[in-house]
Amino acid sequence: MKNYKAIVKVKLKPEIKDIKAKAFEQAVSHLIEVKNLNCRTGNIYILNFEAETKDCAEKIVKTIADEILANSVIEEYEIQWEE
Repeated sequence: MKNYKAIVKVKLKPEIKDIKAKAFEQAVSHLIEVKNLNCRTGNIYILNFEAETKDCAEKIVKTIADEILANSVIEEYEIQWEE
């Protein structure tokens, strides 16, 4: 078995209104003057695990992302691998 580390970044699809980001932008504008602040929110998941092969590891992470981490109707995700 080999150790793998995957970082899964989940964010709303561009066409979905990001209410949390808009609230953040408003809070910042009340705190300090910032020009043209545009924010999008999301989640980052760091997965450390063991798998037999890289292909097996990729399948595990894709299944987790598809079935648990991201709602495919409104979210998209990106997987990054670290050695």
